Amino acid sequence: MIICLVMGSISDVQAQKKLQNSPGGYHGELDFPISWNRYYSYVEWTQLMKDIAKKYPQLASVESIGKSRMGRDQYLITITNKKTGTHDTKTAMWVDGAVHGNEVNGITCSLYLMWYLLTRFDYDPYVYELVNNSTFYILPGLNVDANASFVEYPNTGNNPREPYRPEDNDGDGLYDEDQTEDVDGDGELSSMYIEDPKGSLMLSEDGRRFVSVSEENYPGMRFKRIGSEGFDNDGDGRINEDDIGGPDPNRNYPYGWNMASGNPYPMSEDCTRNAYEFHLAHPNIFATFHYHNTGRLIMFQVPQPVKSTRPQQTQAAGQYAFRQGRGMTAAERLEQMRKTNKYAQYFDRQVPREFSHDMAVQTNIVTMGARILKNYRPTMGGLSGQTAASTYNMLGAYSYLIELWGSPTYDIDVDNDGRGSQDEYMDWIDIEMTGEGWINPHKFDHPDLGEIWIGGSAKKHMSRTPPDRYIQSEADRNAKFVMYCASQFPKVEVSDIDVTSLGDDLYWVDVTVKNDQTYPTASDRSKKLKLYDQDVLRFKASKNISLIKLDAKLPIQDPFTSSGGFGGFGGGFGRGGSSAMKAGTGDEIKLWVNGKDKQVYRYLVKKSGGKGWIEMDLSSVRGGKTSKKIEL
Repeated sequence: MIICLVMGSISDVQAQKKLQNSPGGYHGELDFPISWNRYYSYVEWTQLMKDIAKKYPQLASVESIGKSRMGRDQYLITITNKKTGTHDTKTAMWVDGAVHGNEVNGITCSLYLMWYLLTRFDYDPYVYELVNNSTFYILPGLNVDANASFVEYPNTGNNPREPYRPEDNDGDGLYDEDQTEDVDGDGELSSMYIEDPKGSLMLSEDGRRFVSVSEENYPGMRFKRIGSEGFDNDGDGRINEDDIGGPDPNRNYPYGWNMASGNPYPMSEDCTRNAYEFHLAHPNIFATFHYHNTGRLIMFQVPQPVKSTRPQQTQAAGQYAFRQGRGMTAAERLEQMRKTNKYAQYFDRQVPREFSHDMAVQTNIVTMGARILKNYRPTMGGLSGQTAASTYNMLGAYSYLIELWGSPTYDIDVDNDGRGSQDEYMDWIDIEMTGEGWINPHKFDHPDLGEIWIGGSAKKHMSRTPPDRYIQSEADRNAKFVMYCASQFPKVEVSDIDVTSLGDDLYWVDVTVKNDQTYPTASDRSKKLKLYDQDVLRFKASKNISLIKLDAKLPIQDPFTSSGGFGGFGGGFGRGGSSAMKAGTGDEIKLWVNGKDKQVYRYLVKKSGGKGWIEMDLSSVRGGKTSKKIEL
């Protein structure tokens, strides 16, 4: 018996030019040098995209997916090896950053992924495989108007967040006229204070912070906080009361939208609508990453829980865990799992059976995410008009919202109590940050308020966005997580064809199909939405071999000629897959292949004459194509 196997993954069109196997060797970092210890302006980072695409034209293309409200292009870079197929024919990963204007470390993480994939392509076999077989659509900055303002002008760490939709917050007929402004011209925004004998604040002992008064009759200088830096531009006696307007862009998407924060209507903003329309036009997008800050969270989209009609069916903290809990609470189950894997994750959530595989897949993926990102905590995502919620629930793509950075508690927490105190924070600034990153209180003559004090707070890139020395390490780990997910895209295979003679020219032909990857060929959600055609297993044979169609309802296990049914494959994390041999009911069988899944199909054939052949073809929209042939 001769076997010929043709795999479905795209074959190499060329050898890697500069293969580097040493982890201490050069991997193309200086082929296109970029400094990762600073934040780039809109003009700068969009030029980086254009320049690197020119450097690697066979791998990258840049296009504008539309313009923002203020006329800026939203540039997207598409990365794949064009010699192994067009981008839209490959399973794709979408990555975007900074849907909120101030969350520009998402831009950096997106650019770093772009740079890593392109510069390492000729050196790194892992990257080479990903770029040959997958597509990466990367939109570094989504909310480009507010992104540009945040980087290029003085701002607090929290502002601006929204798209620039003009609003009259104070009802005076003017729009966005009283914004936060850099009063003292130091390039940073802080808080303003006035001296007040009844004030509740005083200067700290070192004179660097405003803190609560130490005693009721404190005799020293007292202060009252006025608010963030700004002027009374419209002469109404108020400051900063009409700041930049617009809805929360991450509440502007259609799934779960509500008027409270997503106004005036779903997809009202150019930046969100352009991105969503790109998704609609590219159904090959299989998974998505959306970079936010802050908090070091892996927020992942999962199916909605079972709607219980009886209170006792509702799962809550302290109740017995679903399925594998074996009489333990969720907390006890997780504690047991972490004895062998400190990154293990368990989520006490009961979902409908038809969505159980999605829950299992996402749990496995974010478990690996916790390992790669180290100090990030996986948690289930929200639903109120958010990007990831719409991506999963409306488009069927596995979705992850990453909350980057946050307070560097690990670096700050010297006494190991799990939190960073103000004193520990100041020590961190003095030691690890070498004194950089703090605005000391100082006097200023304000044109509207007279003599005031300004300061006592961290500078812009100290809280929600990491300071320079932390940028690359954060971006590198996040790039590795995105690439890991892409490496787990489905890949179908006809792994075995076993033939057993029954006599009288009759044969059992047992065909094993499998997918060793974590992701299935279609998410449970996409099946529910009927977005993809099913995978197809096709039986082909020479003219002297005929297929006898089996009835799926009849037993096909012969205890004298088989091993007893191939039970226990599990079908993908123990849920939703096949647990027994299935009947070969015809020359074309439609199926779904789950993650970490193996299925066996038994055919009955009759051969006449001399040698013949059987070929099995497996085709999947997302898992590729594979073929295996045997001669009898």
